[in-house]
Amino acid sequence: MNKIIINKNTVFQCAGMFLDLLKDKAVIYGISNKIWIFISSAVTAPLIIIFFSPALQGYYYTFTGLLGIQTLFVMGLGQLVQQFVSHEWIKIKYDPVEGLKGDEISLQRLAAIKRFTLRWFSAMSLILFIGLSLGGYIFMSNAAGPASVKLYEWLMPWLVICFLKSFQILLSPGLSFLEGINEVESVNRFRFSQSVSERIASWIVMLIGGKLWLFSVGTGVNLFGQLNFFNRKFFRLLKNIFFLKATPNKIWKNEILPLQWRYALSSLSGYLNFSFLIPLIFWFSGPVIAGQAGITWAVITMFWGLSVTVVSTKMPELAMNFANGDFKKVNKTFYSSTISSTLLLTFSVILFYSVLLFLMIASPGVAGRFLDPVTALIFSVSIIPHHLRFAMASYMRIMKKEPFWNISILESILVIIVLPFACKIYGVTGLAAGFIIIISLMTFLTLYIFRKFKP
Repeated sequence: MNKIIINKNTVFQCAGMFLDLLKDKAVIYGISNKIWIFISSAVTAPLIIIFFSPALQGYYYTFTGLLGIQTLFVMGLGQLVQQFVSHEWIKIKYDPVEGLKGDEISLQRLAAIKRFTLRWFSAMSLILFIGLSLGGYIFMSNAAGPASVKLYEWLMPWLVICFLKSFQILLSPGLSFLEGINEVESVNRFRFSQSVSERIASWIVMLIGGKLWLFSVGTGVNLFGQLNFFNRKFFRLLKNIFFLKATPNKIWKNEILPLQWRYALSSLSGYLNFSFLIPLIFWFSGPVIAGQAGITWAVITMFWGLSVTVVSTKMPELAMNFANGDFKKVNKTFYSSTISSTLLLTFSVILFYSVLLFLMIASPGVAGRFLDPVTALIFSVSIIPHHLRFAMASYMRIMKKEPFWNISILESILVIIVLPFACKIYGVTGLAAGFIIIISLMTFLTLYIFRKFKP
C-alpha cells in the first residue's frame, strides 16, 4: 500500500494549485456568486427575523425544500446534456455568419441531443407545475399545526412560484448547452448578476410586507434576465442550434437513457440529502423548528456551494480533455480542484461553527434562530464526505459513466426509512445523527467503486 506523506512541500503544492484555480475567470465568477449568496444571506436572515413570524420562517424554508423537487423532474438531464454537448462540440466550429460547421456526424448528434432535450424539458415543465402545486398544497395543508400561517398567506404565493419554476425549467436547456460548449465564464457571470438582482428584489418585497411573495418576484427577475441574456449575447448561436435538423437516430435510447436513469437516481439522492430534510422536520416538528433547521442547513450548504464551484467549473474542460485522450491532464486537474475545494470547505465549516458558538455568548437571540450547537455541528461535518462523493461522481460523468447508481438506491432507501423514524422518535438531533452515518457510509462505498473505475 502506498503511503501518503504530507510535508511542507505538499502543503505549498496544494496552496499553489488553489491559487492557480483562482486565476480562472469561470471559477472567479462562480465563487463570487457563492460569496454574494453568503453575504446576502447575512442580510436576509435578520430581515426574516424582523418581518417574518417564527412560523412564517418555517414556511419560508419549507417552500425552499419543496421547490427543490424540481431536480427530480429534470432527472439529471441538465448535467448529462452538458457532458454530451462537450464531447460533440470538440469537432464543431461556430461562425456568426456561416453558422455551425464541422464534422457532420457531430452536428447530427448535436441536433439529436437538442431535439430530445427540448421535448423532455417541455413535458417536465408541465408535469412539474401540476404535481408541485397540488402536492405542495396537500402537504402543507395537512402538516400545518396550531402555529401555522393562514391559508391565504401561503397558498397563492405557492401556486405562482410553482408556475414560474415550471417556466424556468423550460428555459434551462439553454444554459446547459452554453456550459457544454465551454461558455462557463459567461454563464457564471450571468448567474452572479442574476443572483444579485434576485436577492435585492426579494429584500424589497420583504421590506414592503410582501412576505412569501418574495419567491415569485425573485424568480420573475431571474426569468426576465435569462431571456435578455440569451437574446443579447447568444441569440444567433442558440438559434443555429435550435434549427439544426435532426435525422432519426438512437442516441437517446443507446447512449442517453442508460445514463439518464442512473442520473435520475443520483438526483433523487441529492434531493433527499438537501431539500427533503426541512419539509420532513416541518411535518414532524412544526414550522418553528423547521425554520431553525432551515437557516442552519442553508448556511452549511451555502459553504458547500462555494467549494463545489471549484470542481464544477472544470467539468467542460475535463470532458474535452477526456475526449482527446489526455488522461494525464484530466487526472491532474481533477485532483488539484478536489483537494483545493475540500480544504476550502473544511475551513468554511470550522469558521461557521466558530461564529455560531460566538453568537451564543454575544447574541443569544440571533443564535436562537439556528439549531443547537450539537445538532449544527453534526450537520456541518456531514457536508464534507458529501462533497467528496460529488467530486468522484463528476469525474465518472465526464467518462459518460454512472457507476454509483446502486449506491444512490441504497442511500435513498436508508434516508426514506431511517430519517423519518429518527426525527419522529429523537427529534432533529436524531435526524442529524442518522444523516451523517448514512452519508459517511455511502462515501466509503463510493470511494471503493471509484478506485476500480478510474483510469
